[in-house]
Amino acid sequence: MERANAWKAACAQARASLKAGERSEARRLARLAARMAPDQEEPWLILAATAAPAASLGYLKQALAINPESARARKGIRWAERRLAESGKAAKQLESEHNAAIALAPQWSNFALLATALLTAAFALFVWFRPAGADEGLRAVSKAAQDQYNAIFATVTPTPTATFTPTNTPTNTPTFTPTNTPTDTPTPTNTPTPTATFTPTNTLPPPPTATPVFELVVPDGIGENERWIDVDLSTQTLRAYEGDELIDLFTISSGRAGTPTVVGTFEVWVKVRIQDMSGPGYYIQDVPWVMYFHGDYGIHGTWWHNNFGTPMSAGCVNMTIADAQWLYSWASVGTVVNVHY
Repeated sequence: MERANAWKAACAQARASLKAGERSEARRLARLAARMAPDQEEPWLILAATAAPAASLGYLKQALAINPESARARKGIRWAERRLAESGKAAKQLESEHNAAIALAPQWSNFALLATALLTAAFALFVWFRPAGADEGLRAVSKAAQDQYNAIFATVTPTPTATFTPTNTPTNTPTFTPTNTPTDTPTPTNTPTPTATFTPTNTLPPPPTATPVFELVVPDGIGENERWIDVDLSTQTLRAYEGDELIDLFTISSGRAGTPTVVGTFEVWVKVRIQDMSGPGYYIQDVPWVMYFHGDYGIHGTWWHNNFGTPMSAGCVNMTIADAQWLYSWASVGTVVNVHY
């Protein structure tokens, strides 16, 4: 009874925050309600109201899966799809305007070339058909302009002063005559008797470096046969355990250096069969088998790359679609996810 009241209270506070324009607080409270009551549609409807159109579709589909008769969920899906279509039209309009501007550029270039040609032809006609005396008038105008320029900008040129340059007087330098240097008589050098050369012994190669052994650390509070997930970012692997027994091992792709995967011990707070995902610089449709374990960080299937074993994501844990489907069926809401290096 207390749990039911808790999620309902969280939803009520989330709606109040959303009405007051506090979207981040409303989103936090709605997530809390969804974690406490993932089988209720109300938290998902509030999450959809606080998310971007692409992400809201996933939340609305989750609400509709919980209650297929939900008129609010169906209305919300139509609203989100309409907003996505409008944003797509806006992007196409910008692209069309950009292409039109590029298409006009050659026309303006041709106009500039035509104007230049006309000016050149007019000047040539003037030179050819100029009236008598025009040259003398032009020279007079040019000379007057030059005189005015000199009057304004000319500077006084200083009269150069003669500089005294001394004449070098040669000085006789005596030449030193070298004296004979006696040569030492060479002294015979005794050749030492060669000694035996030391032959090195064979050196044993260093022993091979031992491969580090994976050390299992079971998070606190895990029961003897409880299912939990271990994500090793150093080896880009994910392990599924029941207690301390390894059930399966998978190769993953975690977050890149600029968008690393969060580290810590968490719990799966919601599972979504399929949804669109968006963020700074990306929009991906139909992401399957999604399990969120901390905010927007989740484990999900990946169809847009096959470079597993290398960090590739914006923070989520990427798996192959088959591996993600198996893990989605094996784990449940509340399953512990331990992420570490």
